[in-house]
Amino acid sequence: MKFIISLFLTAFCTSLFAQEVQKPIINVNKISIARDNYGVPHIFAPTDPEVAYGLAWAHSEDDFKTIQTLILTGQGKLSTYLGKSGAPVDYVFGLLDTKTTVQQQIKSMDPKFIQLVQGYLMGLEAYAKAHPNEVLNKNVFPIAIEDYIATTMFSVAVFCGVDKTLPKILNGSIANLPGFTGEGSNAFAISASKSATGEPMLVINAHQPIEGATAFYEAHVQSDEGWNILGGLFPGGPLIFHGVTPNLAWAHTVNFQDKIDVFQLQTDKKRPGQYLVDGEWLTLEKKRIKLSIKGIPFPIYKSAYKSIYGPTVKSPNGQFFSLRLPALMDAGALQQWYAMNRSTNLKEFKEALEQNHLAMFNIMYADKEDNIFYISNGKMPYRNPDKRYDWSTTLPGNTRATLWDKFKPLSELPQQLNPKSGYLFNTNHSPFLATSENENLKATSYDKNDGYETYHNNRSQRAKELIETYDKISWDDLKRIKFDRQLPTKILYPYGFYSDAFFEVDESKYPKLEPLIKELKAWDHNTNPESKGALIYNLAYYQISNTMNERPQDTLSNEGAVEVYEFIHKHLMKNFGTLNVSLGDFQRLQRGKEDWPQGGMPDVLAAVMTKPYVDGKRSMTSGDAYIGFVKFPKGGGLPLIETVNTFGASSDPNSKHFSDQRELYQSQKTKRMTLDKAEILKNAQKVYQPK
Repeated sequence: MKFIISLFLTAFCTSLFAQEVQKPIINVNKISIARDNYGVPHIFAPTDPEVAYGLAWAHSEDDFKTIQTLILTGQGKLSTYLGKSGAPVDYVFGLLDTKTTVQQQIKSMDPKFIQLVQGYLMGLEAYAKAHPNEVLNKNVFPIAIEDYIATTMFSVAVFCGVDKTLPKILNGSIANLPGFTGEGSNAFAISASKSATGEPMLVINAHQPIEGATAFYEAHVQSDEGWNILGGLFPGGPLIFHGVTPNLAWAHTVNFQDKIDVFQLQTDKKRPGQYLVDGEWLTLEKKRIKLSIKGIPFPIYKSAYKSIYGPTVKSPNGQFFSLRLPALMDAGALQQWYAMNRSTNLKEFKEALEQNHLAMFNIMYADKEDNIFYISNGKMPYRNPDKRYDWSTTLPGNTRATLWDKFKPLSELPQQLNPKSGYLFNTNHSPFLATSENENLKATSYDKNDGYETYHNNRSQRAKELIETYDKISWDDLKRIKFDRQLPTKILYPYGFYSDAFFEVDESKYPKLEPLIKELKAWDHNTNPESKGALIYNLAYYQISNTMNERPQDTLSNEGAVEVYEFIHKHLMKNFGTLNVSLGDFQRLQRGKEDWPQGGMPDVLAAVMTKPYVDGKRSMTSGDAYIGFVKFPKGGGLPLIETVNTFGASSDPNSKHFSDQRELYQSQKTKRMTLDKAEILKNAQKVYQPK
């Protein structure tokens, strides 16, 4: 029976959140979830919190298990479900202690944003109550709002490099956090002057895991209060992370400026539990993190520390290192995304960015007024410019001279608005290579201690090659650029292996290897699934990356190149019984019990990252995932939108939307989407209300 819900989450009763905020009234009878032909949910309701409630319900229908793992992460209880594999995440969550920051800052957050989150959590609670058999364990519900926002902080911190820095300190004793690793992305903005039809265009192209905690889910949310946006969000997200509104659109890509600093503390065995700063011995805060691991009948406790610099861990040799990163000092990332969702023009969008809560991500923007805009966004600290301190490596943790606490305003970040070239692009490469050469920003104009990238990667070099072939870019041209699977003329992978040595082996000296060597030399750098040269290069990529990762300055010798060919020959004969193998035979896209040939490879525009699969094959894990094309028409009106996701809207193998976009994705085609409520409701396959 449908009824009006006016109670807020039970979790709030025990929450430390004491701010006086009117709780949202949710009328489920006024919430409509319209599923289109591909099962993508379009949620309509009078208020933003009601829309968020509907989004929570719809997403839970499609992927409730993954959402719950995020909730458990925010409670430090992921290991109650995953067992030992969740324990490293629970430990790191306790170490970073994002919940304390949330408790300190939540009172100053926008009440409208708090209501939005409340509405979302109420939707999750309601779904769980209606589907008790789908609840993972007793620890998931109820959900405290502090735990929920702390999870977002934690996720951003991991994107900022915690997952890569901690294992180095701990000598690899903590693995990369599962499901949280960011993989890159592409974004292109084309102004009317560069557009063949005089219409501004934007490409949204996330390179993320294709399943799990950071796989993009597509949704459309629209309230009578003016919130109207379609795009991608992660499981557990109450809003759109990047997408398109009636007036504007933006895309995110991962950027690699210096977002994290590591400080080595000065300690003395004669003073256990203390560290020296500016001649004064300070006490190192210590706490025990409780790990409740499924399958172990008693809790396990692990020590964590904190210094004035931040979360602190002890290395195997007894040294203490502290992490300091802006992402752990600001709980407002979701609030800023909400403001970005609600912005209606460039001025409002920039005002949202000026909140400076979001610690990272490039932002590529276009709007119906023919503005294109790019910024290498980040919460960048003012670091001490003294040349004694090298901010690219471990820093001395014995002086407040290295202890930063102030941040640069938006105006000091690399950004470009409406270049004369008519285009901006980013593929996780340098913000100083974002447009035509004569209009690019100068790296020398920015603080070198910010650590901005200064290089091209394969995707940016190839994109530059393609863009420069067009005087004007059409809608179809833009698709061709985005879906391109070819490496640039000069391949730019790291490691000395990717020098010319691999292409210069004399095949006449190695008769057994001759077919492989000749095939590679004839390769056109295209990574289509039919390519045999791409198969050879792909096998070499993973083989050599594994062995040379720790010595990237080494150069592959002729003998080393021959060894690689020997490995490839042995691998193909053992697993395929022939050298006549194409990339698609070896590289597969797998979903459920099926798999299909998959083109692409790391760092092509249609990127594909893989893991070992079966019978000597590899299966795609991440890369070219959620894709959106946006065009703002000349005469006004709603934007033209085409999108595709890797598989489908649902993670349920029994759903018809489990992989119904897969064929479109693999053929590099798209589906038409719209923000028009009347059209959506007219053509919807199903319209219903949550409970």
